[in-house]
Amino acid sequence: MRFFTTFTIIMIAVLFIFLDIAKRNTAFLLYRVLLRAGLITFISIVGFFLFTVIVFIWRTPAPPLPEITYGEFPFRIEYELNEELHVIEDTLIVEFDGFGMNEGIGRYRRWTSRLASGEDLVLLLEVSDNKQIFYFPGPANYYMGDRLNGYNHTFPSASFIERERGITRRDILHDKELLEQFGPLDQNTINEEELLNQYNIRLVNWEISEPIVNNFGD
Repeated sequence: MRFFTTFTIIMIAVLFIFLDIAKRNTAFLLYRVLLRAGLITFISIVGFFLFTVIVFIWRTPAPPLPEITYGEFPFRIEYELNEELHVIEDTLIVEFDGFGMNEGIGRYRRWTSRLASGEDLVLLLEVSDNKQIFYFPGPANYYMGDRLNGYNHTFPSASFIERERGITRRDILHDKELLEQFGPLDQNTINEEELLNQYNIRLVNWEISEPIVNNFGD
């Protein structure tokens, strides 16, 4: 949806630039007429498409409620930093958070997750004020038995996040709109070799509870 909105704005801007140029030269009168007609047609097509998508999403029924809406998943990770062993033990807490929707899958069950310790991330190394290396436990829906397709833990690789345009990792984690905009924090992966060569980090062991078997009435 954001792609089409951005594309529409750019195309309208380009068309208005051509129109402005055409206004300064009467020889381009025909082009002005054609450009205006093209602009109206383009806006109509895009508007119809967006309207269709919105109607489709709103008319899509919400998926069934989960039988189990809360879960706790203790975990333990062992890693070496500069050849010194470190251990992190915590619990991933997952809760049902109603329904969300997007143009790709329509309405879907939304889950939130947090660490029992109150930490934002399973932090391995604070590289700078703008960059943190962490281990991503996995998406909340995975642990609650919802849409399990294709997820595999990244161990022994890790992840990193960088501050962008003044938006911090805490902002993303605690703001639903930003979380949906930027996506889960496992997008930037550092493989095992890079982790060791660049930051002298080696993941030794990762243990966490298995996902539950949930019931969604389907």
